[in-house]
Amino acid sequence: MESPSSLSLWPAFLPLPAFDPFLGFALALVFTALVGEVLARRATLPRVSGYALAGLLLGPLVTGWFSAVELERYRGLVDLALALLLFELGLRLDLRWFRANPWLLVASAAEAALAFLLSLGALLAFGMDWSPALLLAAIALGTSPAVVMRVTAELRAEGQVTSRLLALCALNVAYSVILFTLLLNLSRGAAGAGWLQALWQPFYLVAGSLLVALLVAGAFTLLRRLFNPASEQGVVVIFGLLLGALAILAMLKLPPLLAPLLAGVLVKLRDPRPQLWARHFGSLGGVLVVALFMFSGAALYIGHFGTALLLSAAVVVARSLGKLGGVLACGRASGLSTAKSVALGLALLPLSGVALLLAYEAQLADPALGAQVLPVVACLVAVFGVLGPVVTQRALIHVQENRKGEEA
Repeated sequence: MESPSSLSLWPAFLPLPAFDPFLGFALALVFTALVGEVLARRATLPRVSGYALAGLLLGPLVTGWFSAVELERYRGLVDLALALLLFELGLRLDLRWFRANPWLLVASAAEAALAFLLSLGALLAFGMDWSPALLLAAIALGTSPAVVMRVTAELRAEGQVTSRLLALCALNVAYSVILFTLLLNLSRGAAGAGWLQALWQPFYLVAGSLLVALLVAGAFTLLRRLFNPASEQGVVVIFGLLLGALAILAMLKLPPLLAPLLAGVLVKLRDPRPQLWARHFGSLGGVLVVALFMFSGAALYIGHFGTALLLSAAVVVARSLGKLGGVLACGRASGLSTAKSVALGLALLPLSGVALLLAYEAQLADPALGAQVLPVVACLVAVFGVLGPVVTQRALIHVQENRKGEEA
């Protein structure tokens, strides 16, 4: 007589099915896209808020669909999605604009410096040590390029506020990455890695990123003579260049965020003419961006609550005041009305994938330091990743820079 364990409806000659982790990723993408679309249609909210919310639901905080280990498995996708967005953002930034209106650069420096100083002061006031507080403040001064570009694209936004928003967002990414890299290496020097190495390392990281950016920009300029960047072949070329750049950056142990942004800026500097680009460089780019927001939302888990929640609340207030105050202080001088200055300051609030990648860099460099930085950043991304896009959307609609007839 057969034992109960040997009885099965499944044919013995067929292998038992095994759950493929990639199936979970595919189903999560479908769910994320659905949540974003439902929020956009039913509540007229930005789709990216829905993507981030879906990430929260799929992450360890709620269902546990994704664990921290699984998020690390898809780190390459996150890097590529951010590289695409940062390259595209750089293509929209014309440095000649700052020569014509230097107050724009002053406004950028003012809002970034105020966000950094006020966030640092808030963290120190709540008892955080100097090293993690400085790193968190450097992360907090940034603005999410993914959120800004998705929201402006959905609204088809154009105008004074939108142009400045894209420019200040690009500068914020550069400030945040460079300052974070410098502070992280200085903290390691203070911890015994050696001051000479601590000072040399940031120079190597920035100079190396610039060299890779020059390589990508030069290759792109040459290849653009053969391919239209908006065509299918052009998109393949762009993906190939950025994948190659990420491989070189990883090989040389350089940060993956700065070089794509600088490469886009260099391309724009060589050719300032308006260009027709495929949004996020095609459908695959769009999928990567959805995955980026999903992973950003899934980074938060229950262990991040407690002290981290209080610290992140303090940074939310301090950072918001800093960005709003800096833009308002220079708004009139840069040719922007008070109402539009307020809209610009609010539109700069989103924080997402770049912040998380920097926090993970801190954890890799110094696990003890990262354990203090990552929980606060995860809470900040949860707040600014879900609510930040809504604030940016409403700010642009308030100043009437969304295209007529486009869904709000």
